[in-house]
Amino acid sequence: MGIGSWAGMWFALGIPIIAIMYLLKRKFIDTPVPSHLLWRRVLENTEANRPWQKLRNRLLMWLQILAAALLAFALMRPFLWGEAGTGGQLIVIADVSASMTARSGGESGGAAGTRLDEMKRRILEDTRRADGGLTLIAMGSNPQVSSSRTDGRGAWEQAVEALKPDYGRTAYRETLSLASAVAQGQKDARIVIYTDNQWNERTDDLALDAPVEIRGMGETGSYRNAAIEQFGVDDGERAARSAVGVVANTGGGKLELRAELSGDGRPLGAAELTLEPGERRTVAFKAAGEARTYRLSLAGIGGDASPPDDYAADNDAFAFAKSGQTPSVLLLSDGNLFLEKALRLSGAEVTRMDRAAGKEDKAPPLPGGKFDLIVAEDGLPGYAQSGDWNDLLRSAALWIIGGKADDGQPGSRRVEVSVHPVTRYLSLSEPYFGALTAGKPAGLQTIVTIGQRPAIAAGTENGRRELWFGFNLQDGDLPLSSEFPVLVSSSVSWLTGGGGGGLGRVVSGAAVDVPIAAGAENALWRPMQGTAFTEGAGETAAVRASGTGADSQQSAPAGSPSPSQPAPNIPGLYAFEQSGQGLEDAPVYLLDVRPDLSESAAPSPETPEFAAAPGGETADAGTDTQGRSRLPLTIPLAALIAVIMLTEWGVYRRGRSI
Repeated sequence: MGIGSWAGMWFALGIPIIAIMYLLKRKFIDTPVPSHLLWRRVLENTEANRPWQKLRNRLLMWLQILAAALLAFALMRPFLWGEAGTGGQLIVIADVSASMTARSGGESGGAAGTRLDEMKRRILEDTRRADGGLTLIAMGSNPQVSSSRTDGRGAWEQAVEALKPDYGRTAYRETLSLASAVAQGQKDARIVIYTDNQWNERTDDLALDAPVEIRGMGETGSYRNAAIEQFGVDDGERAARSAVGVVANTGGGKLELRAELSGDGRPLGAAELTLEPGERRTVAFKAAGEARTYRLSLAGIGGDASPPDDYAADNDAFAFAKSGQTPSVLLLSDGNLFLEKALRLSGAEVTRMDRAAGKEDKAPPLPGGKFDLIVAEDGLPGYAQSGDWNDLLRSAALWIIGGKADDGQPGSRRVEVSVHPVTRYLSLSEPYFGALTAGKPAGLQTIVTIGQRPAIAAGTENGRRELWFGFNLQDGDLPLSSEFPVLVSSSVSWLTGGGGGGLGRVVSGAAVDVPIAAGAENALWRPMQGTAFTEGAGETAAVRASGTGADSQQSAPAGSPSPSQPAPNIPGLYAFEQSGQGLEDAPVYLLDVRPDLSESAAPSPETPEFAAAPGGETADAGTDTQGRSRLPLTIPLAALIAVIMLTEWGVYRRGRSI
């Protein structure tokens, strides 16, 4: 038996009120007096009301007390557990969030496994007697109907066993809304949620169209977990680089563990930690050494190969050191001291070449050396668009500044800056940019506008990064602004960052911008280290461009790898590898994929609540630990109260108070 609402206990106060009323009941006492009848009336008036008299065994009083007690009990909405096979549409929501991969101790002496394994077993056991339609919805980053109104037992078991964890940010509200839409219009539909209650979204304002039951997985009090919340390396000298990480104890017990630093697979240092529940500790490694990829991982103390906690997905983090090579820049300019000085301040090695060194019909000889970036001031020279110069431009990032001024200028000079690595930390609201030029490349995305006209655009063109300034630096006072060196440094850093290396850290399933090499026909994500490599996750094919939308804005031919890629689902270190004719030495990009950090927290002991359904009744949320459904007792209790009231009326009509 269970109770739906303990608020009905307040109505039990009517029981002592009934008893007090009988204590204060007026009672006439027959007392013989040897006198005249007039004396009898006087004595009746003085002895008629005797408060706080002793309670007597009266049938009417006990019937009233019983009716009040049953009324209070009925208002508490009691119910009995019945077998799950009660008919109607059963909608099962399976929580496949990252926290469901945490280890669980098992129930009833069962073998230890993950919460996901426990959930699968519970779903199959609880639905073995279901005689209605079954619908399975996987609650992950994108709600998915894994099985819709399945009647066959074999198909249902196959759908349940095929559930896999989703390490992205879980869409709780979207999943519940989908389940409510499925239940709408279905007679006797029920929603059963299997979850560890580790929710990061509120649901008390969400109204559902069916009764809800929540069946918990895992044990809250015994949860043990340590998470790497932050990790990075500085940009110092290669041998003197420092690595810093933040480790937090998000579980309910004290943890002793070992933080290990490695670089390109080589051990670089370790530190032993003792963390109390809720404690965070910063771990620093000075002179970590030179490496391309750094890894911070958590392990048990004493050489134990098993994970130091119950949730292993957040025990690894990766960081990428910036390339120690100085970017080589070829500046095609007739002379701009401010621009050349700002390029050198960014750390680049600048080779300046006079634009007038060649004529439109005769190209000057190519400068010696290999360049990472070509900066063309006053537009791109005509001789640079063919022959050997064209091959040089295809092999390096390109920055075009200015050109011929456009005849039509905007009336407003209001500057609007979009979010982009080039314009990070900049407002560009004070300097005057001068006249705007025309000819923005079609494949680039506008990141700065002046009077709603493109002023700065950036993007990827033919596998290389390209930046366009739609104004001449000599026509305005931007070079005199304090933001100019920052703008040039950010531009050089972004333009020269497309030759391989680290793509940074993202949450599983998030969008990632990847430079696609010219001529790339295929690409894939290859797991290198971390959870994905340990679990034997296979290679994931890259998403291909459709030729529309974001792909068309970045000039990705239809059928080739798209510059906008979703990150792989399983956390770990991945390498993005491209292949195609003549791409034997294509750059390889590394990506650190992390699970949603909110999944590292301990499960909440509180059951999620829901708003009142459209019909006015609050969705009934509770935990069924035996795989049964609720049979309400409100109607039988109401019938019993009616019978008691009729009996009380019969006693009252006889005029007896016994």
